[in-house]
Amino acid sequence: MNRIHEFTVDVTPEQVELFRENGYVSIDRITTEEELEWLSGIYDRLFRERIGEQYGEYFDLGGKRAHTGREVLPQVLGPEKKFPALLETNYYRNARRIIAKLLGADESQISGGGHMIMKPAQYGAPTPWHQDEAYWDPDMIPISASAWMPLDEATVESGCMQFIPGSHRDDIHWHKHIDNDPTIHGLVTEEVDPGKAVACPLRPGGATFHHCRTLHYAGPNTSDHPRRAYILVLGAPPIKRETPFQKPWIDEEREALAKLKSLARPDPAGNAG
Repeated sequence: MNRIHEFTVDVTPEQVELFRENGYVSIDRITTEEELEWLSGIYDRLFRERIGEQYGEYFDLGGKRAHTGREVLPQVLGPEKKFPALLETNYYRNARRIIAKLLGADESQISGGGHMIMKPAQYGAPTPWHQDEAYWDPDMIPISASAWMPLDEATVESGCMQFIPGSHRDDIHWHKHIDNDPTIHGLVTEEVDPGKAVACPLRPGGATFHHCRTLHYAGPNTSDHPRRAYILVLGAPPIKRETPFQKPWIDEEREALAKLKSLARPDPAGNAG
């Protein structure tokens, strides 16, 4: 990482106001071409080698856990565990500072990690409408936002991010697992009007930021190129709820996964991967 030149970018007061009004904001550039190339190498290795699969850190977000078919929405959780230098990047540093400003928090209190999602060319599945907070601890109220950066051009055709303006002021919507199957990690809410959606196409190295309650979606990849995205979820310490928010979908998934013999799909020889 010492070879990567430092690059600093910030948000304007107007962009902070847009985020607080709409629950999301977009910027044209958050890192350098040089760093994008370096990140792409790490990204491709994580997916190629399915790193962390046996621990539930690599799986198909849009398919049954440990299935043996074609993966439509593969995801890697916590890539910084394998590559700690990801926490020293321009992307991480800029995202941390910007999210502190967007949330009105002290930067020293901002922490978190990342995940990576791939939409394969021509068949990558949609990421359904959801709020990020729906996935999280029902005992806590998060103070959090996500940075979403594509490593490839993100268009409507390839699955760029889309948001419902102002939806971050809603409470948590009711969610369910894709196909009502708790072995599929991906969540979806039907409490949304897609006609209000605003798409945010981006060049590689641009970024969107969204609040953890902002309704968002990314369409299927119908283009001829993969759509690789690296997401950082950062925030200040959460607040303990007096009464836990009911999220039965979390318990349903936990119970379903506990019944599986392995979180990794079998290898061609029939052994657990």
